[in-house]
Amino acid sequence: MNTWIRNITQIEDGIYRTIEGNADEIIAIGRIIKAGFSCSRVDLSNSRYDAIVQGNSNKLFRIQIKGIGNNSFSFMGGGRSGRQINRNVQQKTRKYTKDDCDFMVGITKSDGVIYIIPIEDVEKMGNSRTLTKLGKFKENWQLLYDLTNMKK
Repeated sequence: MNTWIRNITQIEDGIYRTIEGNADEIIAIGRIIKAGFSCSRVDLSNSRYDAIVQGNSNKLFRIQIKGIGNNSFSFMGGGRSGRQINRNVQQKTRKYTKDDCDFMVGITKSDGVIYIIPIEDVEKMGNSRTLTKLGKFKENWQLLYDLTNMKK
């Protein structure tokens, strides 16, 4: 069920996907802050991660945020979409790894449900996973708390 209105102004699909991706990041960061974490957005569009979060351990963790629109969380990055993209240029899609980020956070586009997955778990999965198989990561704020407060 869609809780939020999406693209009521009927912006062209390729442009809207970019706008919606930015909104997904901002909403996810807001949810992380609302949960009590210090979190900041990275404003470089080609960065390997979208935000940083800090727990009580004062260590910074890199977060890759992905919007979830089709009941499947994709662990891939580097793809491009929209009519403005040259289709003759090879895309550089790849799966995120620990070299890119420490966590992946998925946010459902329809209602803002958060999935928090440590990158070590992502690396053991395929390129994507259906949400029904990610139940233990759904709204698992305790997991984020535990991992960002570990003493290393």
